[in-house]
Amino acid sequence: MIKEHDIMTVEDVAKYLKLKPQTVYKWAQQGQIPGTKLGKEWRFRRRIIDEWIDTSITLSRGGFDLMFQQSLLATLRGGLSTDDIDSLLKDIAGE
Repeated sequence: MIKEHDIMTVEDVAKYLKLKPQTVYKWAQQGQIPGTKLGKEWRFRRRIIDEWIDTSITLSRGGFDLMFQQSLLATLRGGLSTDDIDSLLKDIAGE
């Protein structure tokens, strides 16, 4: 049984997330999943994986992922105007 404070291997994370180990390894290499390389091996903390999943779910609900991406792009090009924010909120609401 994997506990909250346990350190997990690529195989453990794959089993926990019901993914192929190759997918977890690829995501780790690309920095898409929180983990660290100790020597030649990747290691993950279950609590952090759980937080990562929760954050991913929260950001993907109701278009928040779109709003986040658009806000980031707008910020990079000089900030958001009130019209930009209103437009993003309308897009999310489906108007």
